[in-house]
Amino acid sequence: MITKNTDPYKLKKCITCKKDIALNERYFAYPLSLQQMCLNCAEKEIPKTIEALQKDLEKIKQTKTA
Repeated sequence: MITKNTDPYKLKKCITCKKDIALNERYFAYPLSLQQMCLNCAEKEIPKTIEALQKDLEKIKQTKTA
């Protein structure tokens, strides 16, 4: 989920590069997660997550057919 930092009282930090996410800057957060990533880091991390989830899905399918 891409959101804009609109809360001036709550400091947000990228969990990957530890950079502060400035007020009115857009950032990425997984649904139901409290962890935020700047868009640069999200661009690098999302494909890794997708790959891991695809491997998990393949394992699930294998266990169902076994």
